[in-house]
Amino acid sequence: MNLTITNLTKAYGSNTAVAALDHVNLVLQPAIYGLFGRNGAGKSTLLSLIANRLLPTFGSINLDGVNVRDNEQAQSHIYLVNETLPFLWPVRVSSIFRREERYYGGFDWGFSARMLAQFGIEPGRAYSQLSRGQRQIVRLVAALCVPTDVVLFDEPVSSLDAASRERFYQFVLESYASCPRTIIIATHIINEIAGVIERAIILDRGTVTDEFAAESVNSLATTLVGDAHTVSNFVTDACLTVLTYETLGRLANVTVRGGVDANELPDGIVTSELSLQEYVIAVTEGEASAARSALSESLPAVIETAAVATATTSTLFTAKGE
Repeated sequence: MNLTITNLTKAYGSNTAVAALDHVNLVLQPAIYGLFGRNGAGKSTLLSLIANRLLPTFGSINLDGVNVRDNEQAQSHIYLVNETLPFLWPVRVSSIFRREERYYGGFDWGFSARMLAQFGIEPGRAYSQLSRGQRQIVRLVAALCVPTDVVLFDEPVSSLDAASRERFYQFVLESYASCPRTIIIATHIINEIAGVIERAIILDRGTVTDEFAAESVNSLATTLVGDAHTVSNFVTDACLTVLTYETLGRLANVTVRGGVDANELPDGIVTSELSLQEYVIAVTEGEASAARSALSESLPAVIETAAVATATTSTLFTAKGE
């Protein structure tokens, strides 16, 4: 099933000029997606809207052409795991799973038993007797065992230790291999799931700034390292868009949008590949992200100022005999 999101906007209160989501458009097909962005970017809002936990200000969400808003039949194909999933505390884990089976029309009991065993959780224990991390695992197991077409994870590993996180990622891959569907994982732990996801979505201040195949990240941006003046001249002459920059004395580290052919680089500049996490950070740089064009235009002056300041400082220390 395809999940189509059209002009989705969510504003809180009467001020529609400041929206948690602002005209979001996405077409999601069966795949494992990573949903990334800084705190307040709109990730949780987007997932809650898809799952009908929130109502949009305007826009639509359709699952194979059917609007999911207030549609119980459509919502039976969507499962959201977040901190507010309403599991009753006194109920046993196995009873929770039976309730999910009744609502969603099925449950993979064999897979759930194997996952619980791997995480050391007994199905006969009450949900209230579990630790915070174990309760989170129960929610994750339920999500992977119901026969839904869309599974949404909002910060699914925030309470898990490293070993449990690794097991969860492996179970996600196993679940998807046996039953391909749309899985969206919103998380700040980007490097850990870089090898799990197929596609990435970046939200920045309520808007989708990028959506791409995870394996293509190295074609989306390049880091140039070298003599500050040489880097500055190359970036200017090639009309490259600057995402981030750092200077250390006369050395510059500049990240630009797009790929750069290493054969076209002048002497004194080398390229460095970005990880998925580094790319997400670069394109969600806060105030810098709103001023990238200005940064590209002013880069030579910025680097020149830094170089002059370094030279002046060096001269002062030399004059003092230090």
